[in-house]
Amino acid sequence: MRLGVVKNATSITVKGVSGDFIKEYEATVIVSDQKNDLAIIKIENLDGSLQNIPYAIKNELSDVGENIFVLGYPLRATMGDEIKLTNGLISSRTGYQGDVTLYQISAPTQPGNSGGPMVDQSGNVIGIVSAKHAGAENATYAIKSRYLLNLLELLPEDTDLSNSFTDSLDFSE
Repeated sequence: MRLGVVKNATSITVKGVSGDFIKEYEATVIVSDQKNDLAIIKIENLDGSLQNIPYAIKNELSDVGENIFVLGYPLRATMGDEIKLTNGLISSRTGYQGDVTLYQISAPTQPGNSGGPMVDQSGNVIGIVSAKHAGAENATYAIKSRYLLNLLELLPEDTDLSNSFTDSLDFSE
């Protein structure tokens, strides 16, 4: 089901920093979780373009029926470079074939939403969009944010999480 976005990549290029899709940045994988299709990358030669991160990453589970919002750059070639927001609900606390690492959500998604954040009404990241069910309408899956937090705990000790990122982490249950 999961594709392994950075698996076997020989190079990683990041575009869209601060909405600029012309400038490209090289990036390297710092730590990855192939089972959950997650990776934390480091953008090289970043020229101070990022601002403080205005959200928290939540570890606690969300409930079925909770309103959610998905951010991403779907179908950029035809829909443009502006970030898009869609909304929906958490349909299930489990994903494809009962996978407990995923939520099933009803927010409409397209190619380009994968890897984007799923946030709650307070703007807290509660998941990362990962896949869409090809045989069903409005059935998308998002990796629960607790698996991203687990990956953050595996970062090398000398990793610089600048921009007050560590102040935004919520390891509560």
